[in-house]
Amino acid sequence: MVGNPASGALRRGLRVVALLGTLWAGQALAQDAAPATDAPAAATSDFAKTQRLEELRYRHLWIAYGAAWLIVFGFVWRTWKQAEETDRSLADLKRRVAEMEGKSDG
Repeated sequence: MVGNPASGALRRGLRVVALLGTLWAGQALAQDAAPATDAPAAATSDFAKTQRLEELRYRHLWIAYGAAWLIVFGFVWRTWKQAEETDRSLADLKRRVAEMEGKSDG
């Protein structure tokens, strides 16, 4: 299955998803690095630290859910394509067996 165009499309799709995830994570980290200048640092430092940890925890949760769904989707898609290929091979084999039986009868 080296020349299977469907596997190439899956790889390209996974690369796009990985690139978008990297860009999204980088953008989110850049937002976290921006200092808050409108509030006193002493009053909001604990709250900001707690808020940042909460956002980081939920961000990782969404990334994990997204990765799990991508894995499930990839598995289902690949299984579907392999089943189609198996069906085609089986139909070809049935056709060849029918041809051979026809030649041996006549």
